[in-house]
Amino acid sequence: MQIWRQAKSSEARSETVPAPPRQGMVRWYDPSLWLATGFQVFVSTALGQRFDYRLMEDTAGRQGVFDYSDWNWSQDDDFCFDYLADTGDGWNSTHAVASLVAQERLTVGCEALPRGCFLVLGGDEVYPAANKQNYTERLVAPFEAAFFPQPPNPYDFRHPRVFAVPGNHDWYDGLVSFSRLFSQRLWIGGWRTQQDRSYFAVKLPARWWLWAVDIQLESDIDPGQRQYFEKIASSQLKAGDRVILASAEPDWLYRDITDPAADSTLAALEEEVIEARGADVYLWVSGDLHHYRRHARVDDPRYQRIVSGGGGAYLASTHAPLLGPAGPTAARTVEVGKILYEQQCAFPSPATSWRLSFLNLFFLLKNWKAGFITGAVYSAATWLRPWEPISLEDFLEDPLRLTWGLLVFSIAWFFARRSGQGRDGPAFRLVGGAVHAAAHIALALLIAYESAQLCGHLGNRLAVLLASFALNFAAGAIAGPALLGAYLLVGSNLFGAHTDEAFSALRIQDFKHFLRLRIRQNGTLEIFPIAIPKVPRAGEDRAQYVLLEEPVQIIP
Repeated sequence: MQIWRQAKSSEARSETVPAPPRQGMVRWYDPSLWLATGFQVFVSTALGQRFDYRLMEDTAGRQGVFDYSDWNWSQDDDFCFDYLADTGDGWNSTHAVASLVAQERLTVGCEALPRGCFLVLGGDEVYPAANKQNYTERLVAPFEAAFFPQPPNPYDFRHPRVFAVPGNHDWYDGLVSFSRLFSQRLWIGGWRTQQDRSYFAVKLPARWWLWAVDIQLESDIDPGQRQYFEKIASSQLKAGDRVILASAEPDWLYRDITDPAADSTLAALEEEVIEARGADVYLWVSGDLHHYRRHARVDDPRYQRIVSGGGGAYLASTHAPLLGPAGPTAARTVEVGKILYEQQCAFPSPATSWRLSFLNLFFLLKNWKAGFITGAVYSAATWLRPWEPISLEDFLEDPLRLTWGLLVFSIAWFFARRSGQGRDGPAFRLVGGAVHAAAHIALALLIAYESAQLCGHLGNRLAVLLASFALNFAAGAIAGPALLGAYLLVGSNLFGAHTDEAFSALRIQDFKHFLRLRIRQNGTLEIFPIAIPKVPRAGEDRAQYVLLEEPVQIIP
Protein backbone atom coordinates (compact mmCIF):
# COMPACT_ATOMS: atom_id res chain seq x y z
CA MET A 1 0.00 0.00 0.00
CA GLN A 2 1.32 3.44 -0.84
CA ILE A 3 2.21 5.30 2.29
CA TRP A 4 0.26 8.33 1.15
CA ARG A 5 -2.93 6.46 0.21
CA GLN A 6 -5.91 7.47 2.35
CA ALA A 7 -6.66 5.14 5.26
CA LYS A 8 -10.31 4.36 6.00
CA SER A 9 -10.20 5.75 9.51
CA SER A 10 -7.82 7.29 12.00
CA GLU A 11 -7.84 4.07 14.04
CA ALA A 12 -7.04 1.96 10.98
CA ARG A 13 -4.23 4.28 10.04
CA SER A 14 -2.66 4.10 13.49
CA GLU A 15 -2.80 0.28 13.40
CA THR A 16 -1.40 -0.20 9.91
CA VAL A 17 0.89 2.75 9.19
CA PRO A 18 2.69 4.73 11.89
CA ALA A 19 1.71 8.38 11.83
CA PRO A 20 4.43 10.50 10.19
CA PRO A 21 6.23 12.96 12.49
CA ARG A 22 4.80 16.44 12.69
CA GLN A 23 7.54 18.46 11.11
CA GLY A 24 8.35 22.02 12.08
CA MET A 25 9.10 24.80 9.64
CA VAL A 26 12.14 24.09 7.45
CA ARG A 27 15.34 25.43 9.00
CA TRP A 28 16.90 27.02 5.95
CA TYR A 29 20.13 27.94 7.72
CA ASP A 30 20.83 24.44 8.97
CA PRO A 31 24.26 23.41 7.55
CA SER A 32 23.09 19.84 6.93
CA LEU A 33 20.22 21.20 4.82
CA TRP A 34 22.65 23.32 2.80
CA LEU A 35 24.65 20.26 1.88
CA ALA A 36 21.72 17.97 1.05
CA THR A 37 19.52 20.49 -0.75
CA GLY A 38 22.38 22.33 -2.41
CA PHE A 39 23.63 19.14 -4.03
CA GLN A 40 20.10 18.25 -5.17
CA VAL A 41 19.54 21.70 -6.64
CA PHE A 42 22.86 21.52 -8.49
CA VAL A 43 22.05 18.11 -9.97
CA SER A 44 18.48 19.03 -10.92
CA THR A 45 19.60 22.27 -12.56
CA ALA A 46 22.32 20.52 -14.52
CA LEU A 47 20.01 17.71 -15.64
CA GLY A 48 17.11 20.08 -16.26
CA GLN A 49 19.16 21.80 -18.93
CA ARG A 50 19.76 18.48 -20.69
CA PHE A 51 16.72 16.34 -19.91
CA ASP A 52 13.12 17.47 -19.56
CA TYR A 53 10.71 15.07 -17.82
CA ARG A 54 7.83 16.70 -19.67
CA LEU A 55 9.03 15.04 -22.87
CA MET A 56 8.11 11.69 -21.31
CA GLU A 57 4.66 12.98 -20.38
CA ASP A 58 3.88 13.55 -24.04
CA THR A 59 4.16 9.81 -24.68
CA ALA A 60 2.59 8.62 -21.41
CA GLY A 61 -0.99 9.02 -22.55
CA ARG A 62 -3.56 11.47 -23.74
CA GLN A 63 -4.80 14.01 -21.24
CA GLY A 64 -7.83 15.93 -22.35
CA VAL A 65 -9.80 18.70 -20.73
CA PHE A 66 -11.24 18.31 -17.24
CA ASP A 67 -14.81 19.45 -17.78
CA TYR A 68 -16.88 21.14 -15.06
CA SER A 69 -18.88 23.28 -17.46
CA ASP A 70 -22.11 21.29 -17.13
CA TRP A 71 -23.11 22.83 -13.82
CA ASN A 72 -26.72 22.55 -12.65
CA TRP A 73 -27.42 26.06 -11.39
CA SER A 74 -30.97 25.25 -10.31
CA GLN A 75 -30.05 22.38 -7.97
CA ASP A 76 -26.50 23.05 -6.88
CA ASP A 77 -24.67 25.85 -5.09
CA ASP A 78 -22.73 28.45 -6.96
CA PHE A 79 -19.66 26.86 -8.50
CA CYS A 80 -16.56 27.26 -6.32
CA PHE A 81 -13.00 26.02 -6.50
CA ASP A 82 -9.98 26.68 -4.29
CA TYR A 83 -6.44 27.81 -4.98
CA LEU A 84 -3.46 27.65 -2.66
CA ALA A 85 0.27 27.55 -3.33
CA ASP A 86 3.56 27.09 -1.49
CA THR A 87 2.39 24.56 1.06
CA GLY A 88 4.05 21.46 2.55
CA ASP A 89 6.39 23.25 4.97
CA GLY A 90 5.61 23.07 8.70
CA TRP A 91 2.78 20.93 10.07
CA ASN A 92 1.00 23.76 11.89
CA SER A 93 0.76 26.14 8.93
CA THR A 94 -0.05 23.48 6.32
CA HIS A 95 -2.69 21.84 8.52
CA ALA A 96 -4.27 25.21 9.38
CA VAL A 97 -4.85 26.02 5.71
CA ALA A 98 -5.95 22.48 4.84
CA SER A 99 -8.45 22.42 7.72
CA LEU A 100 -10.23 25.45 6.28
CA VAL A 101 -10.15 24.27 2.68
CA ALA A 102 -11.60 20.92 3.85
CA GLN A 103 -14.70 22.41 5.50
CA GLU A 104 -17.96 21.83 3.65
CA ARG A 105 -18.83 25.50 4.10
CA LEU A 106 -17.04 28.63 5.25
CA THR A 107 -18.98 31.63 6.46
CA VAL A 108 -17.38 34.76 5.09
CA GLY A 109 -19.32 37.87 6.07
CA CYS A 110 -22.89 37.16 5.05
CA GLU A 111 -21.80 34.51 2.57
CA ALA A 112 -21.72 30.75 3.19
CA LEU A 113 -19.28 29.51 0.59
CA PRO A 114 -19.34 25.80 -0.26
CA ARG A 115 -16.13 23.84 -0.42
CA GLY A 116 -14.50 23.99 -3.82
CA CYS A 117 -15.37 21.32 -6.37
CA PHE A 118 -11.65 20.97 -6.83
CA LEU A 119 -8.45 22.28 -5.29
CA VAL A 120 -5.54 23.72 -7.25
CA LEU A 121 -2.09 23.51 -5.67
CA GLY A 122 -0.27 26.27 -7.46
CA GLY A 123 3.37 25.29 -7.08
CA ASP A 124 6.01 24.23 -4.54
CA GLU A 125 3.86 21.56 -2.93
CA VAL A 126 6.68 20.54 -0.59
CA TYR A 127 9.82 21.93 1.05
CA PRO A 128 12.78 21.91 1.06
CA ALA A 129 13.02 19.49 -1.87
CA ALA A 130 10.83 16.86 -3.49
CA ASN A 131 11.06 13.27 -2.32
CA LYS A 132 8.58 10.67 -1.13
CA GLN A 133 9.26 11.24 2.56
CA ASN A 134 8.85 15.01 2.39
CA TYR A 135 5.61 14.74 0.42
CA THR A 136 4.26 12.23 2.94
CA GLU A 137 5.22 14.10 6.09
CA ARG A 138 4.86 17.71 5.02
CA LEU A 139 1.91 17.60 2.59
CA VAL A 140 -0.17 14.44 2.68
CA ALA A 141 -0.21 13.85 6.45
CA PRO A 142 -1.50 17.32 7.42
CA PHE A 143 -4.07 17.21 4.63
CA GLU A 144 -5.27 13.81 5.83
CA ALA A 145 -5.55 15.08 9.39
CA ALA A 146 -7.65 18.00 8.15
CA PHE A 147 -10.41 15.53 7.15
CA PHE A 148 -10.33 13.34 10.26
CA PRO A 149 -12.38 12.14 12.12
CA GLN A 150 -14.53 11.90 8.97
CA PRO A 151 -12.24 10.48 6.30
CA PRO A 152 -13.54 10.32 2.74
CA ASN A 153 -15.17 7.27 1.29
CA PRO A 154 -12.85 6.25 -1.57
CA TYR A 155 -15.87 5.01 -3.55
CA ASP A 156 -17.75 8.31 -3.27
CA PHE A 157 -16.86 10.21 -6.41
CA ARG A 158 -18.56 13.35 -5.16
CA HIS A 159 -15.41 14.17 -3.23
CA PRO A 160 -13.42 17.07 -4.62
CA ARG A 161 -10.45 16.56 -6.89
CA VAL A 162 -7.00 18.06 -6.60
CA PHE A 163 -4.78 19.37 -9.40
CA ALA A 164 -1.21 20.51 -8.93
CA VAL A 165 1.27 22.72 -10.75
CA PRO A 166 4.92 21.90 -9.97
CA GLY A 167 7.21 24.63 -8.71
CA ASN A 168 10.98 24.66 -8.57
CA HIS A 169 11.04 22.68 -5.30
CA ASP A 170 8.91 19.97 -6.92
CA TRP A 171 11.37 19.84 -9.80
CA TYR A 172 14.45 19.22 -7.64
CA ASP A 173 14.20 15.45 -8.13
CA GLY A 174 13.31 15.78 -11.80
CA LEU A 175 9.55 15.67 -11.09
CA VAL A 176 9.68 11.97 -10.20
CA SER A 177 8.02 12.21 -6.77
CA PHE A 178 5.52 14.80 -7.99
CA SER A 179 4.36 12.52 -10.80
CA ARG A 180 4.22 9.51 -8.49
CA LEU A 181 1.84 11.37 -6.19
CA PHE A 182 -0.30 13.47 -8.51
CA SER A 183 -0.55 11.19 -11.56
CA GLN A 184 -1.58 7.93 -9.87
CA ARG A 185 -5.21 8.61 -8.81
CA LEU A 186 -4.27 8.67 -5.14
CA TRP A 187 -5.98 10.36 -2.21
CA ILE A 188 -4.51 13.40 -0.51
CA GLY A 189 -6.79 13.81 2.48
CA GLY A 190 -10.26 14.20 1.03
CA TRP A 191 -9.06 15.14 -2.43
CA ARG A 192 -8.35 12.69 -5.22
CA THR A 193 -5.65 13.33 -7.79
CA GLN A 194 -6.71 13.43 -11.43
CA GLN A 195 -4.06 14.64 -13.83
CA ASP A 196 -1.69 12.64 -16.01
CA ARG A 197 0.70 15.48 -16.75
CA SER A 198 2.25 18.37 -14.88
CA TYR A 199 -0.02 20.84 -16.70
CA PHE A 200 -3.74 20.80 -17.39
CA ALA A 201 -6.79 22.67 -18.60
CA VAL A 202 -10.12 22.81 -16.77
CA LYS A 203 -13.29 23.91 -18.51
CA LEU A 204 -15.41 25.86 -16.03
CA PRO A 205 -19.04 27.03 -16.11
CA ALA A 206 -20.15 30.26 -17.77
CA ARG A 207 -17.42 30.09 -20.44
CA TRP A 208 -14.55 30.32 -17.98
CA TRP A 209 -11.36 28.28 -18.31
CA LEU A 210 -8.44 27.49 -16.03
CA TRP A 211 -5.15 26.84 -17.80
CA ALA A 212 -2.32 25.76 -15.52
CA VAL A 213 1.15 25.63 -17.03
CA ASP A 214 4.39 23.99 -15.96
CA ILE A 215 7.36 26.28 -16.54
CA GLN A 216 9.99 23.84 -15.18
CA LEU A 217 13.23 25.32 -13.78
CA GLU A 218 13.98 27.35 -16.88
CA SER A 219 10.74 29.39 -16.86
CA ASP A 220 9.58 28.07 -20.20
CA ILE A 221 6.85 25.93 -21.75
CA ASP A 222 8.03 22.88 -23.65
CA PRO A 223 6.78 22.15 -27.20
CA GLY A 224 4.59 19.23 -26.10
CA GLN A 225 2.84 21.39 -23.54
CA ARG A 226 2.28 24.12 -26.07
CA GLN A 227 0.79 21.60 -28.50
CA TYR A 228 -1.54 20.40 -25.74
CA PHE A 229 -2.95 23.90 -25.21
CA GLU A 230 -2.99 24.69 -28.93
CA LYS A 231 -5.10 21.61 -29.55
CA ILE A 232 -7.56 22.63 -26.86
CA ALA A 233 -7.70 26.17 -28.22
CA SER A 234 -8.34 25.03 -31.78
CA SER A 235 -11.09 22.58 -30.83
CA GLN A 236 -12.86 24.10 -27.82
CA LEU A 237 -11.76 27.67 -27.06
CA LYS A 238 -14.21 30.18 -28.53
CA ALA A 239 -14.23 33.91 -29.04
CA GLY A 240 -15.41 35.62 -25.88
CA ASP A 241 -14.23 32.85 -23.55
CA ARG A 242 -12.54 33.91 -20.31
CA VAL A 243 -9.29 32.37 -19.13
CA ILE A 244 -7.56 32.12 -15.76
CA LEU A 245 -3.85 31.49 -16.33
CA ALA A 246 -1.99 29.83 -13.45
CA SER A 247 1.77 29.36 -13.22
CA ALA A 248 4.21 28.57 -10.44
CA GLU A 249 5.96 31.95 -10.62
CA PRO A 250 4.68 35.51 -11.14
CA ASP A 251 6.75 36.22 -14.22
CA TRP A 252 5.01 39.57 -14.67
CA LEU A 253 6.75 40.77 -11.48
CA TYR A 254 10.20 39.44 -12.36
CA ARG A 255 10.44 40.90 -15.86
CA ASP A 256 8.46 42.47 -18.67
CA ILE A 257 7.22 39.31 -20.32
CA THR A 258 6.06 41.26 -23.40
CA ASP A 259 9.63 42.36 -24.16
CA PRO A 260 10.89 40.30 -27.14
CA ALA A 261 14.27 40.05 -25.43
CA ALA A 262 12.60 38.18 -22.55
CA ASP A 263 11.47 35.45 -24.96
CA SER A 264 8.61 34.60 -22.61
CA THR A 265 6.71 31.47 -23.58
CA LEU A 266 3.95 32.53 -21.17
CA ALA A 267 3.42 35.76 -23.07
CA ALA A 268 3.48 33.81 -26.33
CA LEU A 269 0.84 31.41 -24.97
CA GLU A 270 -1.44 34.32 -24.13
CA GLU A 271 -0.93 36.23 -27.36
CA GLU A 272 -0.54 33.49 -29.95
CA VAL A 273 -2.86 30.80 -28.57
CA ILE A 274 -5.50 32.38 -26.32
CA GLU A 275 -5.98 35.85 -27.76
CA ALA A 276 -5.59 34.51 -31.30
CA ARG A 277 -8.87 32.62 -30.76
CA GLY A 278 -10.67 35.72 -29.51
CA ALA A 279 -10.53 34.65 -25.85
CA ASP A 280 -9.05 36.79 -23.11
CA VAL A 281 -6.96 36.21 -19.97
CA TYR A 282 -8.70 38.10 -17.18
CA LEU A 283 -6.79 36.65 -14.25
CA TRP A 284 -3.16 35.62 -13.77
CA VAL A 285 -2.52 33.78 -10.52
CA SER A 286 0.66 32.28 -9.10
CA GLY A 287 2.53 31.46 -5.93
CA ASP A 288 6.33 31.49 -5.37
CA LEU A 289 6.25 34.63 -3.20
CA HIS A 290 4.83 33.62 0.16
CA HIS A 291 2.34 36.42 0.68
CA TYR A 292 -0.82 37.85 -0.89
CA ARG A 293 -0.64 40.72 -3.33
CA ARG A 294 -3.15 41.81 -5.92
CA HIS A 295 -2.45 44.13 -8.83
CA ALA A 296 -5.32 45.49 -10.93
CA ARG A 297 -5.02 46.96 -14.40
CA VAL A 298 -5.19 50.73 -14.06
CA ASP A 299 -7.42 51.40 -17.08
CA ASP A 300 -9.60 48.28 -16.76
CA PRO A 301 -10.00 46.64 -13.30
CA ARG A 302 -11.52 43.53 -14.86
CA TYR A 303 -7.93 42.35 -15.40
CA GLN A 304 -6.21 41.12 -12.26
CA ARG A 305 -2.82 39.63 -11.38
CA ILE A 306 -2.62 37.91 -8.01
CA VAL A 307 0.27 36.40 -6.07
CA SER A 308 -1.13 33.89 -3.60
CA GLY A 309 1.66 31.94 -1.94
CA GLY A 310 0.22 31.56 1.55
CA GLY A 311 -0.39 27.82 1.64
CA GLY A 312 2.01 27.03 4.47
CA ALA A 313 5.59 28.08 3.68
CA TYR A 314 7.52 30.75 5.57
CA LEU A 315 6.21 34.29 5.20
CA ALA A 316 7.72 36.62 2.59
CA SER A 317 8.02 40.37 2.99
CA THR A 318 5.73 42.96 1.41
CA HIS A 319 7.46 46.22 2.39
CA ALA A 320 9.66 48.36 0.17
CA PRO A 321 13.24 49.34 1.12
CA LEU A 322 14.10 52.86 2.21
CA LEU A 323 16.86 53.50 -0.36
CA GLY A 324 16.89 50.85 -3.06
CA PRO A 325 14.18 50.19 -5.63
CA ALA A 326 11.26 47.95 -4.71
CA GLY A 327 11.91 44.49 -6.09
CA PRO A 328 9.36 41.84 -7.04
CA THR A 329 8.28 41.39 -3.42
CA ALA A 330 7.13 44.98 -2.99
CA ALA A 331 6.63 46.70 -6.37
CA ARG A 332 3.43 48.74 -6.18
CA THR A 333 3.27 49.46 -9.91
CA VAL A 334 3.98 46.81 -12.51
CA GLU A 335 4.37 47.43 -16.24
CA VAL A 336 3.39 44.69 -18.65
CA GLY A 337 4.34 46.17 -21.97
CA LYS A 338 2.54 49.50 -22.04
CA ILE A 339 -0.13 48.39 -19.57
CA LEU A 340 0.12 49.47 -15.93
CA TYR A 341 -1.04 47.39 -12.99
CA GLU A 342 -1.37 49.00 -9.56
CA GLN A 343 -1.20 47.13 -6.27
CA GLN A 344 -4.56 47.07 -4.49
CA CYS A 345 -3.93 44.89 -1.47
CA ALA A 346 -1.04 43.20 0.35
CA PHE A 347 -1.03 40.72 3.22
CA PRO A 348 0.59 41.16 5.60
CA SER A 349 0.58 44.94 5.39
CA PRO A 350 3.91 46.63 4.58
CA ALA A 351 3.97 48.08 8.10
CA THR A 352 3.59 44.63 9.65
CA SER A 353 6.21 43.23 7.28
CA TRP A 354 8.65 45.98 8.26
CA ARG A 355 8.07 45.29 11.95
CA LEU A 356 8.60 41.55 11.52
CA SER A 357 11.87 42.07 9.65
CA PHE A 358 13.52 43.28 12.87
CA LEU A 359 13.30 39.75 14.21
CA ASN A 360 16.54 39.26 12.29
CA LEU A 361 18.21 40.89 15.27
CA PHE A 362 17.51 37.54 16.94
CA PHE A 363 18.94 35.56 14.03
CA LEU A 364 21.24 33.65 16.38
CA LEU A 365 18.32 32.33 18.44
CA LYS A 366 16.31 31.31 15.39
CA ASN A 367 19.24 29.78 13.48
CA TRP A 368 21.78 28.70 16.06
CA LYS A 369 23.03 25.81 13.93
CA ALA A 370 24.48 28.34 11.48
CA GLY A 371 26.98 29.04 14.25
CA PHE A 372 28.75 25.80 13.44
CA ILE A 373 29.76 27.29 10.08
CA THR A 374 30.77 30.73 11.35
CA GLY A 375 32.51 29.14 14.34
CA ALA A 376 34.58 26.97 12.01
CA VAL A 377 35.46 29.94 9.77
CA TYR A 378 36.40 32.16 12.70
CA SER A 379 38.41 29.42 14.40
CA ALA A 380 40.43 28.96 11.19
CA ALA A 381 42.33 32.04 12.31
CA THR A 382 43.57 29.91 15.21
CA TRP A 383 45.79 27.87 12.91
CA LEU A 384 47.58 30.99 11.69
CA ARG A 385 50.20 31.14 14.46
CA PRO A 386 47.74 31.44 17.37
CA TRP A 387 50.49 32.12 19.88
CA GLU A 388 51.04 35.55 18.31
CA PRO A 389 48.46 38.36 18.54
CA ILE A 390 47.35 39.32 15.04
CA SER A 391 47.69 42.91 13.88
CA LEU A 392 46.54 44.43 10.60
CA GLU A 393 50.14 44.61 9.38
CA ASP A 394 50.68 40.92 10.16
CA PHE A 395 47.49 40.04 8.31
CA LEU A 396 48.46 41.97 5.16
CA GLU A 397 51.98 40.58 5.10
CA ASP A 398 51.14 36.93 5.72
CA PRO A 399 50.13 35.00 2.52
CA LEU A 400 48.36 32.35 4.58
CA ARG A 401 46.20 34.90 6.35
CA LEU A 402 45.48 36.70 3.09
CA THR A 403 44.35 33.41 1.56
CA TRP A 404 41.99 32.87 4.47
CA GLY A 405 40.66 36.43 4.07
CA LEU A 406 40.16 35.89 0.34
CA LEU A 407 38.16 32.75 1.08
CA VAL A 408 35.92 34.64 3.51
CA PHE A 409 35.47 37.41 0.93
CA SER A 410 34.55 34.86 -1.75
CA ILE A 411 31.89 33.29 0.47
CA ALA A 412 30.38 36.70 1.30
CA TRP A 413 30.46 37.78 -2.35
CA PHE A 414 28.83 34.53 -3.47
CA PHE A 415 26.09 35.01 -0.87
CA ALA A 416 25.61 38.63 -1.99
CA ARG A 417 24.96 37.40 -5.53
CA ARG A 418 21.53 36.33 -4.27
CA SER A 419 20.74 39.92 -3.33
CA GLY A 420 17.95 42.12 -4.64
CA GLN A 421 16.72 42.14 -8.19
CA GLY A 422 16.51 45.89 -8.59
CA ARG A 423 18.64 48.04 -10.83
CA ASP A 424 21.26 48.48 -8.11
CA GLY A 425 21.69 44.73 -7.69
CA PRO A 426 25.21 44.54 -9.22
CA ALA A 427 26.43 47.48 -7.12
CA PHE A 428 25.12 45.92 -3.94
CA ARG A 429 26.62 42.57 -4.82
CA LEU A 430 30.04 44.21 -5.02
CA VAL A 431 29.85 46.81 -2.24
CA GLY A 432 27.51 44.94 0.09
CA GLY A 433 29.43 41.70 -0.28
CA ALA A 434 32.73 43.48 0.37
CA VAL A 435 31.47 45.25 3.48
CA HIS A 436 29.92 42.04 4.78
CA ALA A 437 33.19 40.15 4.23
CA ALA A 438 35.29 42.92 5.79
CA ALA A 439 33.08 42.94 8.88
CA HIS A 440 33.47 39.19 9.37
CA ILE A 441 37.25 39.32 8.76
CA ALA A 442 37.70 42.21 11.20
CA LEU A 443 35.56 40.52 13.82
CA ALA A 444 37.36 37.18 13.41
CA LEU A 445 40.78 38.85 13.67
CA LEU A 446 39.69 40.79 16.73
CA ILE A 447 38.51 37.61 18.40
CA ALA A 448 41.73 35.82 17.40
CA TYR A 449 43.81 38.70 18.79
CA GLU A 450 41.97 38.70 22.12
CA SER A 451 42.12 34.92 22.42
CA ALA A 452 45.87 35.00 21.79
CA GLN A 453 46.24 37.58 24.52
CA LEU A 454 44.18 35.53 26.96
CA CYS A 455 45.87 32.22 26.20
CA GLY A 456 49.43 33.45 25.71
CA HIS A 457 50.37 32.89 29.34
CA LEU A 458 49.82 29.15 29.00
CA GLY A 459 53.34 28.84 27.56
CA ASN A 460 52.90 25.49 25.82
CA ARG A 461 52.11 26.04 22.16
CA LEU A 462 49.75 23.06 21.98
CA ALA A 463 47.80 24.36 24.96
CA VAL A 464 47.64 27.81 23.36
CA LEU A 465 46.44 26.26 20.13
CA LEU A 466 43.66 24.24 21.72
CA ALA A 467 42.50 27.01 24.02
CA SER A 468 42.53 29.60 21.23
CA PHE A 469 40.67 27.25 18.94
CA ALA A 470 37.94 26.70 21.54
CA LEU A 471 37.57 30.43 22.28
CA ASN A 472 37.55 31.42 18.60
CA PHE A 473 35.01 28.75 17.72
CA ALA A 474 32.66 29.68 20.58
CA ALA A 475 32.92 33.40 19.90
CA GLY A 476 32.51 32.88 16.15
CA ALA A 477 29.46 30.68 16.67
CA ILE A 478 27.83 33.57 18.54
CA ALA A 479 29.17 36.67 16.81
CA GLY A 480 29.03 35.31 13.23
CA PRO A 481 25.26 34.61 13.10
CA ALA A 482 24.52 37.86 14.94
CA LEU A 483 26.50 39.79 12.31
CA LEU A 484 24.76 37.86 9.52
CA GLY A 485 21.34 38.76 10.95
CA ALA A 486 22.29 42.44 11.10
CA TYR A 487 23.53 42.26 7.50
CA LEU A 488 20.24 40.73 6.32
CA LEU A 489 18.24 43.35 8.22
CA VAL A 490 20.17 46.29 6.77
CA GLY A 491 20.38 44.81 3.27
CA SER A 492 16.66 44.08 3.01
CA ASN A 493 15.27 47.18 4.72
CA LEU A 494 17.63 49.76 3.26
CA PHE A 495 18.56 48.39 -0.16
CA GLY A 496 15.93 45.77 -0.99
CA ALA A 497 18.56 43.02 -1.04
CA HIS A 498 18.25 39.55 0.50
CA THR A 499 14.52 39.95 1.18
CA ASP A 500 13.97 36.22 0.71
CA GLU A 501 16.99 35.24 2.79
CA ALA A 502 15.97 37.63 5.58
CA PHE A 503 12.47 36.19 5.91
CA SER A 504 13.38 32.55 5.34
CA ALA A 505 15.64 32.95 8.38
CA LEU A 506 12.61 33.92 10.48
CA ARG A 507 10.45 30.89 9.54
CA ILE A 508 7.24 32.79 10.31
CA GLN A 509 4.34 30.35 10.16
CA ASP A 510 1.55 32.91 10.57
CA PHE A 511 -0.19 35.11 7.97
CA LYS A 512 -1.36 32.25 5.74
CA HIS A 513 -4.17 32.37 3.19
CA PHE A 514 -5.84 30.75 0.20
CA LEU A 515 -8.28 31.81 -2.51
CA ARG A 516 -11.83 30.60 -2.93
CA LEU A 517 -13.12 31.47 -6.39
CA ARG A 518 -16.82 31.47 -7.23
CA ILE A 519 -18.47 31.64 -10.64
CA ARG A 520 -22.01 32.94 -10.81
CA GLN A 521 -24.55 32.00 -13.42
CA ASN A 522 -24.24 35.41 -15.10
CA GLY A 523 -20.53 34.78 -15.68
CA THR A 524 -19.18 36.94 -12.85
CA LEU A 525 -16.02 35.58 -11.24
CA GLU A 526 -15.61 36.41 -7.55
CA ILE A 527 -12.35 35.93 -5.68
CA PHE A 528 -12.41 35.56 -1.88
CA PRO A 529 -8.93 35.84 -0.29
CA ILE A 530 -9.33 34.03 3.04
CA ALA A 531 -6.53 34.59 5.54
CA ILE A 532 -5.29 33.08 8.79
CA PRO A 533 -3.53 35.86 10.72
CA LYS A 534 -2.30 33.50 13.45
CA VAL A 535 -1.79 29.77 12.93
CA PRO A 536 -2.85 27.51 15.85
CA ARG A 537 0.19 26.05 17.56
CA ALA A 538 -1.56 22.93 18.87
CA GLY A 539 -1.67 21.47 15.37
CA GLU A 540 -5.26 20.26 15.55
CA ASP A 541 -7.19 23.41 16.51
CA ARG A 542 -9.44 25.04 13.92
CA ALA A 543 -7.85 28.21 12.62
CA GLN A 544 -9.57 31.56 12.94
CA TYR A 545 -9.90 33.22 9.55
CA VAL A 546 -10.79 36.58 8.05
CA LEU A 547 -11.55 37.94 4.61
CA LEU A 548 -8.56 40.00 3.50
CA GLU A 549 -10.55 42.39 1.34
CA GLU A 550 -13.94 42.67 -0.25
CA PRO A 551 -14.51 39.94 -2.84
CA VAL A 552 -12.80 40.85 -6.08
CA GLN A 553 -15.35 40.77 -8.88
CA ILE A 554 -14.44 40.24 -12.51
CA ILE A 555 -17.45 40.99 -14.69
CA PRO A 556 -16.53 40.29 -18.32
